[in-house]
Amino acid sequence: MLIAFLFITGCTSAPAQPPQTLPLSGGTTQTMATIRIGYLPTTSFGPIFIAKEEGYFARQGIDVELVKVPDVATALPLLISGDLDVSGGQMTAGMLNVVSKGQHVRVVADKGQVVPNASCTVYALMVRRDLYDNGIVTKVSDLRGRKVMGNSGEQSYGVGRALALGNLTTDDVTLMAMDYPTAMAAFRNGGLDAGLVTEPYITQALNNRSAVVLVPGGEFVPGWAIPIYYGPSLLDKNPDLGRRFMVAYLQGVRQYNQGKTPRNLAIMQQYTGISTAVLNQSCWYPIAADGEVPWEPVASFEDWLYQKKMITEKVNESQAFDLSFVRSANTVLGNFSAAVP
Repeated sequence: MLIAFLFITGCTSAPAQPPQTLPLSGGTTQTMATIRIGYLPTTSFGPIFIAKEEGYFARQGIDVELVKVPDVATALPLLISGDLDVSGGQMTAGMLNVVSKGQHVRVVADKGQVVPNASCTVYALMVRRDLYDNGIVTKVSDLRGRKVMGNSGEQSYGVGRALALGNLTTDDVTLMAMDYPTAMAAFRNGGLDAGLVTEPYITQALNNRSAVVLVPGGEFVPGWAIPIYYGPSLLDKNPDLGRRFMVAYLQGVRQYNQGKTPRNLAIMQQYTGISTAVLNQSCWYPIAADGEVPWEPVASFEDWLYQKKMITEKVNESQAFDLSFVRSANTVLGNFSAAVP
């Protein structure tokens, strides 16, 4: 993480005051502000990709600079330092720890949720296909003594919630530390029995017949959110810019929620590098149209972290969340919906 941090900060600098201007009708100009976003090339960042490509950010006087980061943990110190203005990803112990210590980083909007009874599966406990087809592992309780992917606190939490459906705990399995691409190979070569998998890797595993869905995520982490975060550069230094960003972002969410249209597929393919065929087949995370994020799943996660001594202090909703930006943006979009694509 330190190497990644030094590499990214060494290649970037704090957000500069932008030199560009945006021409407006009547001959006046509006200064273009640069916002730096830490991102991963996944479909849950779709609204940001869409808002950039469709000019929604530009209409708000924003020039977006995308900074690829390996994970949300690497983005967090960059967000605190101001080298990033916005990031996104699942809630982590690190996020709750820095908030409890007074750092001004907040959840500001939804970027994807694991919902129960969804029409497709974006997050799941998967099991190796040969184990399932041979009747060796057909239910959660059959995982006792098996090798299960779950190295980080967040993955272990999800694994623990899933195992509880079979009256098991993480002590009943061998947790294996690996990322998703490694897990895909391990399913194929027999090095892994089960693990939590997200899209598009679920589709990949189903297509190559290496694993099957044992339990959809909506059954063991209902409402689990993958939020958007702001750092102090928007929360403290320029909240008006944060409000304008959110207007454009929610426009992107609106278009994203139109589904797998040819335009959305083309944008997703451009930014994720995933083929249009796989994108069209895979499940996309539901994203709340109003940007609201539920607190209850975070509170449950926080309780688990505290019991495991992975955090030293709990925070409340008002300390971790600031949904004023989405509420302001919804007012703007509601008042001017006729003029907003």
